Amino acid sequence: MRPLVVFAAVMLSTLASAGAEDSAASPSPTSPAEANKTAKADSTNALFAVICRGDTDAAKRMLHEGTDPNSPLPVPVDPEVANMFRQNVLGYFLGGESNLTPLMAAAALGHREIVELLLAKGANPEAHTKRYGTNALWLAGYTGQTEIMKILLGVTPGSEADRMTIEVDITAQTATLIIDKMPGTPVPISSGRKGHATPKGEFVVTNKHRYWSSTLYHAPMPFYLRLSCRDFGLHAGELPGYPASHGCIRMKKKDAEDFFSRVPVGTLVVIK
Repeated sequence: MRPLVVFAAVMLSTLASAGAEDSAASPSPTSPAEANKTAKADSTNALFAVICRGDTDAAKRMLHEGTDPNSPLPVPVDPEVANMFRQNVLGYFLGGESNLTPLMAAAALGHREIVELLLAKGANPEAHTKRYGTNALWLAGYTGQTEIMKILLGVTPGSEADRMTIEVDITAQTATLIIDKMPGTPVPISSGRKGHATPKGEFVVTNKHRYWSSTLYHAPMPFYLRLSCRDFGLHAGELPGYPASHGCIRMKKKDAEDFFSRVPVGTLVVIK
């Protein structure tokens, strides 16, 4: 082989080797799809972080700039967000559950203004987690956020549900329907017996079932008004004249049917 040809072949081989090394040392360019996915995850993590902080202004700015209000918590969870979750009720979602949405987080933490912002931007209140089907309403009920439950249920000022309150007096063993701040006639009840005390506090009627049976005790619970998505409420049942239930508020059939027909979902129930 002539010297010039040999030299050219050696140079080509050297350049090819150098190119291969440079190619191996440099990462391949990120595809547009991967870049978009990363950017969306970063934006969603940032939204969850401001929700945990209760920063309404930052949430408003992010949603105005186009952050998706329905993007679930990215997995694996960002370390900064995970640390915030460990400090509140959302710590559970670091484990075996997925599809937590910003609305669920805001509802659980009681950030009413952020809940309203998310809903205004199209957050889906019916979205649920993958494993147990938890939604924003359930989380608001679990953490006692009565005003947020009413918002999620669509209760507006002056609406029928807004005008009504049920007041349950455990000591007197009565329930009273109050409309426009005018109390009706108290009716007798039977609340939870010893060891199964009826919870006290403020709750919201979240479901109505004409026919229902207890999944725990397999007992009929007609005209059932479920409270705050929990495992108790008002329904027709036996009234022996003293607290005798497993935690529910029993009423005479005629009273339970009357309350059931008149009381809409979203009504506040005060148990004292």
